[in-house]
Amino acid sequence: MNLTQLLMNHKESFKEKFIGALAKKNSMAVEDVKADLKDFIEQYVDEKYHPISQVVQRINEIEIPVFLNIRRDRMREDKCKICESNEPNIRVIEEKYGDRIEIFEVIEDRPEGALYQIIFHEESEEKKLPLTSIIDRGDLIKFWAGKTVDAQVYERFFNKILHKVNIRTG
Repeated sequence: MNLTQLLMNHKESFKEKFIGALAKKNSMAVEDVKADLKDFIEQYVDEKYHPISQVVQRINEIEIPVFLNIRRDRMREDKCKICESNEPNIRVIEEKYGDRIEIFEVIEDRPEGALYQIIFHEESEEKKLPLTSIIDRGDLIKFWAGKTVDAQVYERFFNKILHKVNIRTG
C-alpha cells in the first residue's frame, strides 16, 4: 500500500462525502454542487488535507525505513496506557537500528494526526491508539492499532527491509 495513494483515496472519498453533504444541506443536485461550488470545494479540501499532505511528503522523502508512531500527546493528563506501554518497544528498536531507520512520531490530536484515518481506514467510533507502522520509501509495509507490539515483531519487518537494501546496494 502506497502512502500517497492511500492519501489520495482518502481525500477523494472525503471530497465526495463533502459534496453530498453540501448538496443535501442546500437542496441541490450533486452535479450542480460540483459545478457551482467547484472552487470552494477544491480550496476547502486542499486546506483540510494540507498538513497531512506535508507529512506524507516528508515521510516519502526519507530514504531509509520509517517507523511511524501515532500516539496521544505525552503531556496530556489522560494518558494512553497502551501508548505508554508500547514506548519501551519503540526504544528497543531505536537503540538496535539507530540511524538505519527513522522514527517519525505524530501526535493524534494535531492536524497531521489525520494520518491515522488514512492508514487505519476502518470505521470506528474512537481511535485505537497507538498506531504504529513500518514504511519503506512511501510503501506502508505493516501497521498495528490499539495494541502493544513486541519489539521482536517490529524487528522482523525491519530486518527484511534492511536485508533487501543490502542486496540492492551490494
